[in-house]
Amino acid sequence: MEPGVKEKLSGMFPGKIQWNCSLKEYTTFSIGGRAQALVKVTDRNELQKLLCFVDAKGLLWRVIGRGSNLLISDNGFPGIIIVLQGDFSRFTKNVVEESKDVVIRVGAGCSLGRLLKNCVDSGFSGLEFTVGIPGTVGGALVMNAGAGGEELGTVAGSVTLMTQNGIVELGKNELDFTYRSWRGFDKFRPKSVIIESEFFLKKGDVRQIKASCQDLSERRKRTQPLEYANAGSFFKNPVGDSAGRLIEASGCKGMNVGGAAVSDKHANFLVNCGNATASDVLGLMRKVQRKVRINSGIRLIPEVHFL
Repeated sequence: MEPGVKEKLSGMFPGKIQWNCSLKEYTTFSIGGRAQALVKVTDRNELQKLLCFVDAKGLLWRVIGRGSNLLISDNGFPGIIIVLQGDFSRFTKNVVEESKDVVIRVGAGCSLGRLLKNCVDSGFSGLEFTVGIPGTVGGALVMNAGAGGEELGTVAGSVTLMTQNGIVELGKNELDFTYRSWRGFDKFRPKSVIIESEFFLKKGDVRQIKASCQDLSERRKRTQPLEYANAGSFFKNPVGDSAGRLIEASGCKGMNVGGAAVSDKHANFLVNCGNATASDVLGLMRKVQRKVRINSGIRLIPEVHFL
């Protein structure tokens, strides 16, 4: 980044920029090189100002949430990483009188954990399946996060985007969610940032909602390698089958490349045993894909995003 550009950016966001920032601490995989800069924005005005600046200067940029479902290159990112905080973590609710319907609006920077806690405490049902998913609302929408056969896209309403020219509001009928993907977001991705979304929930019994969340949380602890850094389920499930079953049936459990390994607890989790690099994970991914392809004829498709 040219010195003049760096000075200008520093003046626009005093105290909110980390230069030559290691991205390991910003991913659940604890893997990744350095970004030229990481900027934490706290309101819409700041975000729009930043989007205009990076566009005018031709700078590469990317928004990350909690860094789950993400593998960052060992070479890092040659541009600006944007993290949404402050106003982008807000949660508001609208309970429809004499009805079981609830509409909530949530900032894209809000963690799913915080969102779920607010819903549980308020007696709102519909997001229990997100228990333990370590992402933010924005990232979870992009990948249509889900578990146990349920997906965020089924309860999502309108989604609000920020561009350098202002706000874009997408209605529910303009959203195209598919398995682990928001297919329609690709046309907005180069110039837009998700900043807020509506969700349609139901009023429920707080005790029952808490009990359901507790059961799901305990199941995750029993079946997933939460003791190791990871990016969640690594591969998408093929139609009519599960990636974990195919990987295990192909004899890949415990397989490793460098510091990355296939979990002994859940075969669809590639874990960082403590010193893994992105190259290790990619090497292990290809090794697993090759063995599964030979054993079953199926090519596993990564669910994890690469940066």
